[in-house]
Amino acid sequence: MKLGITMPSRTAPLERIPEYARMADEAGFASIWTYEVYRNPFLMLATSALTTSRADLCTGLATAFTRSPFEAANAAADVDELSGGRMKLGLGTGVPEFLGAFHSTDFKTPIGRLSEYVEVLRRSWDYLAGEPVGNFEGKHYQFAAPPINPWGLREQPTRQIPILVAGMRPNLLKLVGAKADGWVGYLYTPKFYEQIVVPNVTEGARKAGRNADQLELSCEIICCVHPDRDIALARAKKHVGFYIAHPVSDIAAEIEGVQDLVNELRVAMMQKGPAAFEDTPEELVELFSITGTPEECRQKLDRYKDLPHLALHTSYVPPFTAEESEDCYRQIIDAFKR
Repeated sequence: MKLGITMPSRTAPLERIPEYARMADEAGFASIWTYEVYRNPFLMLATSALTTSRADLCTGLATAFTRSPFEAANAAADVDELSGGRMKLGLGTGVPEFLGAFHSTDFKTPIGRLSEYVEVLRRSWDYLAGEPVGNFEGKHYQFAAPPINPWGLREQPTRQIPILVAGMRPNLLKLVGAKADGWVGYLYTPKFYEQIVVPNVTEGARKAGRNADQLELSCEIICCVHPDRDIALARAKKHVGFYIAHPVSDIAAEIEGVQDLVNELRVAMMQKGPAAFEDTPEELVELFSITGTPEECRQKLDRYKDLPHLALHTSYVPPFTAEESEDCYRQIIDAFKR
């Protein structure tokens, strides 16, 4: 199993990001991840490329529907060039509420749209490398290589950068199998992985004539580690509660038989706001995170032995401050450095 870590990039000063990446690289983590809320994940990985030499650099994730496929292809290629071929593009649709409110687009037909997006990404990289590329005319995206390219080509360490599509529900997981190079999720239990993720990815691959065994299945797992178990638990409650309360998490809650606990948490959230997450049931914390003392957390890794790529997810959601998130990050590194 490859072990990665997500950097605490929501509130940290941007100048700290390259240092965070260096810390993880030197600690022996196989991959370093960052995500997109307000900040650009490609920018953060580009600066991280300059302070690292070994770990893969992954978006976990970048949003597709907020930028054109050609722009995303070039942004990923920039990171790949700076890092000497260590870029992996974790790609998601984007938060539906944000798409309409901030990006003048929508969440209609996400499966078909994301499928076309992946097609155009790959054509973009071929075009930039000088390969013959046929035109693509989809319902959502088009690609027409100009007959003459006055700007020349660009150097790319990796011809086709790995695309890890994010998804929790069956149709997106089937798209992973049919089109992507791998999957990136954000909640994991053995039951969810075995009964939902693997069968749907495998079915999508089979129907597309692909080998599912060649795909990289990865997941970001909330990790709260501290020598004081009470501190670790208090942190985990805030992060797990924030995540599990979102409707996209229902598929994992349902299969684990904890939907009633999640619904109760949502009711409390409507009454108390985010403060309700401080009382997230410990059963949910145990199910959906790696939490405890360093020794406890290291022992819990065995639960994820069937997952090819695990990224320990540093707590960052409100109300975590930059200082608290940095401490969470340092605690993970100290507990899991190789």
